[in-house]
Amino acid sequence: MAETTATAVGGYEVVRREPLERLGTYIELRHERTGARHIHIECPDDNNGFAVFFPTAPTDSTGVAHILEHVVLAGSQKFPVRDPFFSMTTRSLATFMNAFTRPDSTTYLFSTRNAKDYGNLLEVYLDATFFPKLSEDAFKQEGIRFEFEDPADSKSGLRYKGVVFNEMKGALAAPGAAIDRAMRRSLFRGVPYEHESGGDPQEIPNLTWQKLRQFHAHHYHPSNAFFYTYGDRPLEDTLQIVERNALSRFERIAIDTSIGDVSRLKGPTEATEPYPANPADDNSRKSQALVAWVTSRTSDSFRMLGMNILSEVLLSNAGSPLRKALIDSGLGSALADGSGLHDDFREAVFGAGLKGVAAEDAEKVQRVVLDTLESLADHGVDASQVDAAIHHLEFEKRERSNAGFPYALRLLFTAMPAYQHGGNPLSALNFDADLEHLQRARAEGRFFENLIRAEMLDNTHRALLKAVPDTDLEERQRRTELERLATIETKLTDDDRARIVADALRLKSEQDAKQDPSVLPTLELSDIPMRFEDVPSVGAKAGEASVEFYPQPTNGITYLDIRSDFARLTPEQKDLLPLFGRVLTQSGAAGQDYAVIAARIAANTGGVGAAAQVQSLAERDDYLQSFVISGRALDRNAKPFIDLLTDLVARLEIEPRRLKEIIGEISTRLESSLAGLGFQFALLRAHSKLGSEGAINDRLQGIGMLHTMRRLARLDETQLGELINDLDEIRTMLFRQNALRIIVTCEEEVIPSLENLLTNLVGELNKDRADGSASTLPAVERATEARTVAVPVAFNVRVFKTVRYTHQDSPALLVLANYLRDRFLHRELREKGGAYGGYAQAGVASGTFYLGSYRDPNIVRTYDVFDQAVRWIIEDDIDAEGLKEAILGSCGDVDPLESPDIKGRREATNRATGFTRQARERFKQRLLAVTADDLKRVTRVYLLEAPAAQTTVAGPDMVEAARKERPGLFEVVAPV
Repeated sequence: MAETTATAVGGYEVVRREPLERLGTYIELRHERTGARHIHIECPDDNNGFAVFFPTAPTDSTGVAHILEHVVLAGSQKFPVRDPFFSMTTRSLATFMNAFTRPDSTTYLFSTRNAKDYGNLLEVYLDATFFPKLSEDAFKQEGIRFEFEDPADSKSGLRYKGVVFNEMKGALAAPGAAIDRAMRRSLFRGVPYEHESGGDPQEIPNLTWQKLRQFHAHHYHPSNAFFYTYGDRPLEDTLQIVERNALSRFERIAIDTSIGDVSRLKGPTEATEPYPANPADDNSRKSQALVAWVTSRTSDSFRMLGMNILSEVLLSNAGSPLRKALIDSGLGSALADGSGLHDDFREAVFGAGLKGVAAEDAEKVQRVVLDTLESLADHGVDASQVDAAIHHLEFEKRERSNAGFPYALRLLFTAMPAYQHGGNPLSALNFDADLEHLQRARAEGRFFENLIRAEMLDNTHRALLKAVPDTDLEERQRRTELERLATIETKLTDDDRARIVADALRLKSEQDAKQDPSVLPTLELSDIPMRFEDVPSVGAKAGEASVEFYPQPTNGITYLDIRSDFARLTPEQKDLLPLFGRVLTQSGAAGQDYAVIAARIAANTGGVGAAAQVQSLAERDDYLQSFVISGRALDRNAKPFIDLLTDLVARLEIEPRRLKEIIGEISTRLESSLAGLGFQFALLRAHSKLGSEGAINDRLQGIGMLHTMRRLARLDETQLGELINDLDEIRTMLFRQNALRIIVTCEEEVIPSLENLLTNLVGELNKDRADGSASTLPAVERATEARTVAVPVAFNVRVFKTVRYTHQDSPALLVLANYLRDRFLHRELREKGGAYGGYAQAGVASGTFYLGSYRDPNIVRTYDVFDQAVRWIIEDDIDAEGLKEAILGSCGDVDPLESPDIKGRREATNRATGFTRQARERFKQRLLAVTADDLKRVTRVYLLEAPAAQTTVAGPDMVEAARKERPGLFEVVAPV
């Protein structure tokens, strides 16, 4: 690890250098010539992270910042290929690569464990952000353009095309987007946040290429840049690369991208926004109501600590007072989108409300919120709930997990509000001083009660926000767009028409042109680590249950999984497992109601969850059916943690009213998320047609699960007795002493005490042996299927049955997926077709292979592209450089980023399913040996000569148009 003790490093002044508890050293720098700012977290972590972000607050809703994010990554001075960002995904072993547009900034970030890779990606990112080509064709492809329905026929009807244009059509179709739009327009009038930074499809056509270039010239300058790095790479080396490749070519300029405070309202306001809804549904209780306030500045780390704790106290779990009051009101069934504290603005927003409400009940929801807050301010906030919230923050600070998102980059977003808006980033990362201040303020009395009054009850800058279903909205928007285009088309001259055709054909020619990615830096196959880390374990017994301890440096945290085989459950019982997982962790137990259990979870753990998992076997066409209850806790809380788990698995108490609330919450969340679940539903449904494994996954996570929850939601409270008996029988069958496999990842020294605690847990369970035999579910009918949902884009999936992990063809199929995605589907589906994503994925564990598209404006064309993709592999030559890159990308796929909390769980699963270290290393060796002939052979065997299953989820108008264009495309059409 590099040691930086100087007050200057290269061309940088070291502004601040201080220790970060349990992590390393915080170093804050400023580039002397340009004024660029830089934060470095120096620590012994080999997953090194980099980011640069620019404040990019918009002045309209044309999506200029978002479209620029796309265009910046479409070629640069040093790397003038069409798409260096996507090209680098197959020339790198990055553990993360992406870019984000937020309401007031744009961030480019990556992480990698490979030192050579770090230097390569850093060069590409610097050139992309500071020296992009910003070509007009890239703007038209990624942002917006005119094109005729048939690009070569000027009489076929004018249309809008563009990747971001289609992406935002899908993104803004959800109820949550309507709540967000209402919040921004009502609470942030007169400041940039009132605009849609991602772009509103009705306004995106107003953006021009010239305005995009001007926006880049103004905002993407080192004087407006904020850099961030993390890890064990020498800081001096990184700064030299940044200086040499970017900053040395700039001088400091005066630039002000700061955002002023919003002018506060004199009194509360209201706003209503529609969202697309299916006219065939009962929409009478599908509105949302949210009460929202603009509160403290996000740069004030002390105030934000207080607001974060208060939000946690009010809303974080089923026993939280505001959440409980809202659910108990019966006005709705789940917290509204936007509930909680949001720090991605200069001034934070706090919101609370309900979804699943009748539109006319919005004022009643507001009354519940205000009355509950008034009661808390008058009678006091429960000190134990505050302590639990502080415990949660301390737990998050201690945990070093890469689960879901690299820890290297997670720290950036913790510090970002203070970093961007002139606060103290170190205080945001290391909140000990602020916490001591807060504890002193608590001791003086009524700190949180006063905070409720100051930030909410006495704060007139409040809005009641409503999102209401509108069954005509999608059609109105479609008609408005076509009428706008028709008006424009009537004014086109013959020269205009000829130019649009020429532009479209030129763009197509550019998209078809062979690129030379050799200008991009790359890893070589010799840079790939071929060995997997050995993860040792210690076997033990807790009564009749088997226990596997995985000693890891967990920083004083114990991670525990209790696994049970659910194969012996009946199909009807398996359908109830998604509900059972929620009931198990959100009900009462051992004579305590659900609110008390929720308080115990908050006070003693970092979280407890439960779910059914289907785990593919490596060597044969079969799978494990595991129900898992997982949790994590500080080592000092091991006893109350395991006592809690014991009560849940041995003494669960399911009460009808609480069960009704849980069902309502799950159902409402699903219904309000359909626009965002389209791809998941299409993917799972298509896989369900291939075999039992896909069928059970669909019933646990897909359309089958949705239908089960809809059926249960129709039961009233008096009809739940039989369901409660079924759920209790499931619990009894799953949690038997001899049926459990317990996985523990922890520090070695706590193993003996955990053994005793786990023995006590198992001793409380039933000793009886399970009856019955394992059951499997049949595949769903193979018929091609379309499911309709109120969304103006499509999600298309075609899936094939292939072979399992240890089969000799499996490595070639993984390489084929990478090759197809990067060399064909990205070009045909995204660049030409305008879909936000085009995918090929080899399920080397499940023995499947799929082609898919995401937020796609096309259906028929996309299935034609799927056909063309298969023929392209067989008929065209396989590019040698492309093959190498596909192998490199495949090696990254099979070697994911881990952290101590992940290693034990993953190793335990690998051992149970046959994915041993030896098997994985053999698979990696086979990857390096894949040839062009192998790609053609596996394409012919598994994709050309074998039958496929396919499913589309799309708007009803799109499905109907596809059926007219291609009769017989879908044998089954039904709502989701």
